[in-house]
Amino acid sequence: MQIYLVRHPAPIGIDGLCYGRLDVAVDAVDVARTAAAVLAQIPGPALAGARIYCSPSSRCVGLAQHIAAPREPTPAEDLIEMSFGQWQGLEWDAISRVEIDAWANDVWGYRPGGGESSQMVAARWKRWLRRIRRENGDSVVAVTHAGLIRVALACSDAAGASSALGAHIPFGSVHRLHLG
Repeated sequence: MQIYLVRHPAPIGIDGLCYGRLDVAVDAVDVARTAAAVLAQIPGPALAGARIYCSPSSRCVGLAQHIAAPREPTPAEDLIEMSFGQWQGLEWDAISRVEIDAWANDVWGYRPGGGESSQMVAARWKRWLRRIRRENGDSVVAVTHAGLIRVALACSDAAGASSALGAHIPFGSVHRLHLG
């Protein structure tokens, strides 16, 4: 099974903000442009037969609708961004350096802002994987968030797990996982 993990387009008006699960806007022109770039990266036959899933966040749903058209994507709660708890909506500069350092020292287990740890996100990811393995064929496309993509990459390669959790995941990027 091939899984294509796609990060949503860049939100607008969030510079310096820890937005996490907040529903933030994306520009419609950027969504269309990102969809065209994503479609160019996924082989046509894989896309034609793929089931399209997305986080329920509007920044993911809009892109997934473009990718899936004329079909409809399937929203999946397990694909939502990591919860940053009390940090959500705060400027990154307003978050205590001690808390940021605690997270940096335990990226897998620390719960930023009292929200979710990467380990908790991994449990959601694995639950979703079990479900799609039962329901789908050869290819799946999932429009989701950087936090979930990092965790998925970490779970797919135990040797590189710590580097995957710190990986740069650009907006609109596509990450292919092959699951045997």
